[in-house]
Amino acid sequence: MDELVLRLLPDNQEPQELVLQQHRLETSILDAATAALSYVFNDYKYRAQLVNANTQIRNLIFLLNGKEVKVTYSQESGLITFQDLSFGQRIFLECYGFVQITIVFDDEQGIHQVKETEYIQVMVRKGWQNDSVRRMTEYIYKYNSEILNGDKTHSKDISGLKDSARKTIESQILLLEQISVIYEENYRYFKMNSRFVTTPKERVDHFEKLQYVSRNTLQYIAQHPEELQQVWDSSGIKVGNFRYQPNKTLITDNTKSYNIYENRVVLGFLIFLLHEVERIQKDLTSIVNGVPQKLMETDDYITSSYFIYAKTIESVKIILKDIQNLHRKYTTLYNLYSKILPIKPEIVMNTPQFTPLFRSIPQYHQVYDCVSAWFSKGMFTICEEQFMLSFIKTSALYEIYVLTKLINYFHSIGYALISTNKITYPSPGRYYENTYCNNCFVFKNDAGQVTLYYQPVIYNTNRQSISGIGLYRNTSISFPKLQSSGNYGGRYYTPDFVIKYEYANVSTARYLIADAKFSRLQTVKNREVAELAYKYLFSISPVSQDDLIVGLCIFNGQSDIATDSYTNIYDHELTQRITPRADIVTLTENSINNAELHEALLRNSVGLYTTEIPQKIVPLPANTESQLPGMDQVETPVVTDLSTSSQQGATETTEFREDESSVRHTVQTNLTIPNSAIKIPSKANGKNNVDIATIKLSELKLDKKIEEQLALAGYVTVRDLLPNGNKSDLAGNTILNRKCRREIEARLKRYKVYIK
Repeated sequence: MDELVLRLLPDNQEPQELVLQQHRLETSILDAATAALSYVFNDYKYRAQLVNANTQIRNLIFLLNGKEVKVTYSQESGLITFQDLSFGQRIFLECYGFVQITIVFDDEQGIHQVKETEYIQVMVRKGWQNDSVRRMTEYIYKYNSEILNGDKTHSKDISGLKDSARKTIESQILLLEQISVIYEENYRYFKMNSRFVTTPKERVDHFEKLQYVSRNTLQYIAQHPEELQQVWDSSGIKVGNFRYQPNKTLITDNTKSYNIYENRVVLGFLIFLLHEVERIQKDLTSIVNGVPQKLMETDDYITSSYFIYAKTIESVKIILKDIQNLHRKYTTLYNLYSKILPIKPEIVMNTPQFTPLFRSIPQYHQVYDCVSAWFSKGMFTICEEQFMLSFIKTSALYEIYVLTKLINYFHSIGYALISTNKITYPSPGRYYENTYCNNCFVFKNDAGQVTLYYQPVIYNTNRQSISGIGLYRNTSISFPKLQSSGNYGGRYYTPDFVIKYEYANVSTARYLIADAKFSRLQTVKNREVAELAYKYLFSISPVSQDDLIVGLCIFNGQSDIATDSYTNIYDHELTQRITPRADIVTLTENSINNAELHEALLRNSVGLYTTEIPQKIVPLPANTESQLPGMDQVETPVVTDLSTSSQQGATETTEFREDESSVRHTVQTNLTIPNSAIKIPSKANGKNNVDIATIKLSELKLDKKIEEQLALAGYVTVRDLLPNGNKSDLAGNTILNRKCRREIEARLKRYKVYIK
């Protein structure tokens, strides 16, 4: 087959040709994207065409960043028409950073082929979404040392660092600065008072300078009679009647030698640091050069990858400037010290011997402390910066953003990170790759233990011994793809996250499976929910019959409004709360002041199961921010209520867009509960109101065990128990039995509170 080319055909724009290459596993996708010169516009309509295809192509499947896009393909013309349910012909609408197109097909010999393009840069409109991605990147950059190393107290200062602690490049620069100051301040001392030893040195010189006669002196005189000259006094060598003495002879002097161990260490450590600075400068330069530097920009569009790397590249360039200054400083210092200590430097690879000279002379002692600090404070690394530059695809960026949010959330509710490690999963398939960063985080407090797994492997057998995950894939039937003929067999799953909840004095465990999608809410509904629910709620089971899968949580990272939301996919749920739960949490950085909202969103999703008794759902902060400026409203936000859509008066809204052949049908409900106390009308006269937020559950005199369980789950007042003021609140509470529900209704009547 000749070279196969994919021609992209944007509406009213010049076509663009991309060579399709054989699929390969990259050691670094950053290397593959460095030279990416092709680009697409995320909101343009596209068609495509296969050219130079001198063979019959059958069963063509079109993948965009690994996701299948529905297409029709004409074998005669090679034309590919996109018919995606969510995006129509705007197939790059939710793409950001870089994309890669993969073509899967069978040739005329029936050979299965997988071809792919280079990485393609995505051009996006200037505005709010770029700011959101930039803030995501900054958030990860702020906390990624924990993801890499699990060290929340990780400091960019060298003070107080424990031995063998891992330090950032900023710490390394600070220590290099401090060491250079020590060498600069002590230069005058070493120039004038460097320690030395005296060693005998023989030389030929005038006889008058001879201080004592050695054996070598006599031997030299005997071997050089030409140096003898006659003298007229009684001293000298008597030969016959005459006396002689040498004009020049071999003289032995004591001379200074600076070639001692301590001086060799002083000079050797200096050249070692110079080489370290050169190595760091080379690594940082390589990082800067490894990122596409050409910023493509028009009046309305800009290269989206710029916003992914902007923070990191900005930081790296600042660091590189500091390193360049240090390189000049250490080069000067080495030249100065090598002149005053003209000796061969010691090869310094670890902490030197603490000799009496290092112990007693202050200037030497300071140098020893510098060497000791460098080698005893641990290994310096720039892996944080390299980690931040690995997000070629924004899907990976969003996964790490959600991972960082989850780690910080468990910290915020009182869980201590007791261990972190990188589990290496035995490869279940040809294209599987283990994560670059740590992928297992264990949190603990008095209530129990939470283990957060990032990109774990769920095998079709019991492989709990590998990771501690007591789950397995229970069927080989895979979810059907858009254009696949029939179902394909599968052996494993790789969800983005698995959260394992274990409780004190309880042998059972609960599992929550979560996935992160950098997509809009409506796209997640249309494209993701059915597959994820099938895979993670139907096709996975606990190994132990005592364990339980409590739910599925899908995080989505794009929204056209500033306020994030929580969506229960069971929009026809009746009075009894459906389990396992299945929720969509819109988690973005559209809004700057999102801490309180994100705390509530995570509390209502991953935080419900941190105690043995599931926690109550809390109301979200009132929606005070509107649609983002400069954006057309493209979807009706869906926010799920705390009880049922029918009880909350849900209204159906239908929206039709002319440029898409799909009608989107959503149910809008109101989750926001006013900050003022909920008041329920008294049945007696319909006018009196009782503030149920002032009635504590302890005043109802319930069964002590039930009362303790409610308190443990966070229920304090009647308002907590009845957020909507109806019987479904009681019916959906798994802590209460039928008898207890009746008791609550009866005892509330004493306060003239009647539940509908």
